[in-house]
Amino acid sequence: MSGTMTGFNKTKSGGYQKNDVWVKKWVDYSSKYGLGYLLSNGCVGVFFNDSTKILLNGNQNNFDYIERKQNEKQDTVVSHTMDKYPQELTKKVTLLQHFKSYLENDSKKLNLENASEMSQTVYVKKWMKTRHAIMFRLSNKIVQVNFTDKTEIILSSENKIVTYVNKKGDRSNYPLATALECDNPEMTKRLKYTKEILTHMLNNNASGKES
Repeated sequence: MSGTMTGFNKTKSGGYQKNDVWVKKWVDYSSKYGLGYLLSNGCVGVFFNDSTKILLNGNQNNFDYIERKQNEKQDTVVSHTMDKYPQELTKKVTLLQHFKSYLENDSKKLNLENASEMSQTVYVKKWMKTRHAIMFRLSNKIVQVNFTDKTEIILSSENKIVTYVNKKGDRSNYPLATALECDNPEMTKRLKYTKEILTHMLNNNASGKES
């Protein structure tokens, strides 16, 4: 399964929220290796089945290897160059390159708005797939949900905004605190579902994905 996401962070005036980074395209190969994804800032990452993560920076020369060691609450991020890294990472670097080739095949069509902004490392911390949607929880506190009917919900805790994209691609923004009280039943239905699976994801810290 693979997918592509529209650019969600345009404001009502047509501008962009400067620091928003999100998943633009992904491919689910968790039956063997993991989930590969392309971010809006041009970085390519993989969430492996063992819950380790790798992120190739936009300059294509450096990558971060991310893991959470036993009894630690925070991820450990170690940077390497593509021509110098520990031998035990060889297979994962090779897989990263394969995912990169696949994901960047059509990347020129995707309009990577923030490709030049590399001030922070953003990666997928958790992901979950259900019958109705795929959810990504990113390290920049954005929760992104793409539904199988092509609608999307995006929660930005930093900006305190809920963004809803309907089946036609029309986008609406709502204050996070009052979004469930709005008069858009299609949005509130999906927002409630998003909160339910987000709660399940947060309570299921033992694994990175759910089928």
